[in-house]
Amino acid sequence: MSGGPWRPEDTVTVYGGKGASAVETASVRRAAALLARAADDLRAAALCCLGVSRDLAVVPGGAAGPWEPLGPAGAALAPQTLALDAARHLTDRADLCDLLGWRLLRAAGLYEEAESTAERLVGGLVTAWAFGTGAAFGVLGWAGLAGIGVVGGAEVGARLVGSGLAGGLPSALTGRLGSGLTRGLSPYSDEAVTGLGGGVALARPGLAGGRPGVEGAAGVLAHVARETPLLGNDDAGVRLARLGPGDFAHGAVPAWSTSGAGSVQEALARVDDLYPGTGGAPAATIAVQRVTGADGGVSWTVLVPGTQSALPADHPWDGRTDLELVAGQADGATAAIEDALADSGVGPDEPVTLVGHSLGGIAAAALVSRAGFTERYRVGGLVTAGAPTGLLNTPPGVPVLHLETPEELVSNTDGRSAAENPRTRDRVTVVRSLRDSVAVGDRAASGSLPQAHAVATHVRTLDLALASGDPRVVGAADRIGARLTGPEVSTVFYRAERAGT
Repeated sequence: MSGGPWRPEDTVTVYGGKGASAVETASVRRAAALLARAADDLRAAALCCLGVSRDLAVVPGGAAGPWEPLGPAGAALAPQTLALDAARHLTDRADLCDLLGWRLLRAAGLYEEAESTAERLVGGLVTAWAFGTGAAFGVLGWAGLAGIGVVGGAEVGARLVGSGLAGGLPSALTGRLGSGLTRGLSPYSDEAVTGLGGGVALARPGLAGGRPGVEGAAGVLAHVARETPLLGNDDAGVRLARLGPGDFAHGAVPAWSTSGAGSVQEALARVDDLYPGTGGAPAATIAVQRVTGADGGVSWTVLVPGTQSALPADHPWDGRTDLELVAGQADGATAAIEDALADSGVGPDEPVTLVGHSLGGIAAAALVSRAGFTERYRVGGLVTAGAPTGLLNTPPGVPVLHLETPEELVSNTDGRSAAENPRTRDRVTVVRSLRDSVAVGDRAASGSLPQAHAVATHVRTLDLALASGDPRVVGAADRIGARLTGPEVSTVFYRAERAGT
């Protein structure tokens, strides 16, 4: 969306789901269609008035009566005349609706033509430039070092810069530079990633496994990350450790560990407590919650945070895992989640809902997209926030809710914009343009990658989408939320480590 500022609720666009619209200007076209239907109804009403006028003309005494209204000069107006006047006015209003509808359609067409032409031109230039850059990096053999953490590094690196690692430059200057860069890159981040990915994959076809584009490039970068001695070479798998209150920085597990999430928003907000910097959890912590409903049925919720190290670390919540997930390769994060579910004793008929942010969203979506996982577990729903999931196909029948903002950049690191995410009856993508909002907080977040990508920003996006009453969003949230709460709740927290460290 562009052309703001808009009210915050008007910056939300929904893709996918039942009856989904494909483009933003679809709302303008829907308005034109409503005007066309109104014109038809007005003309039908005018015909009825003409019919009444004809009937009055043949009824004896139809033009006389004690109730006749007075005209401008005090003269009585016959019912027949009133019916004819009503028909004329209704026809005029119908013509006006037709004119307004035509103008709306023309405006939508001109907008789409101008916007698509400009965006295609700029997007094509960005893709071409990025392709050449990616090919050059690949030929030089530095693609891996330059691209480690292409997904996760965006988030972690921004946090470091935001913490003051800006080379001693004044914070006001770095803030303006960062804001301008974030807002400037956001409309074309998917094209840039697509170009870079295509160049790297073309330059290293063997390491890319013959796959062009972003998936192949991620495979190249993941290989370099595994094989570079400085960055570690550990393929020994992962191990899990159950956590207790003493393992958390505050000496206590999150207060919600014994209560179910009352909504999808609440479940997503809880993911923030699994980050070391916000909730005091150890690095690479995931939560598995067991919920017993009033009917005695058991369901499970898995909460998965995002990247916590841009470079390969002693745990799989790092940039290397991000690359492996985008490449569709074996990774430590999905292995850790599966091990946690097995350790928790999840039964094959007990629904599992996965809620993930950033890397956690990619890992959750990757699991749901695997036939082996859905054969072993009954998936009750999937929620992702700020995660590049456009390359993954989720199974039919599973309610899926994706939350994205263009300004966070991370969601587009698969080379797909939110509008290009797969659209099915069960899969809904909600995207919100922060820079087009009149809200001060949204405007500030639009120029800050950490704020735009934050869990709280995505929770607000879902709040606004639900408040709009969009049936696709409400339907998906209701289907998922029904499994998140119950009278009996318990939570186990796990920390994942690379087994070879």
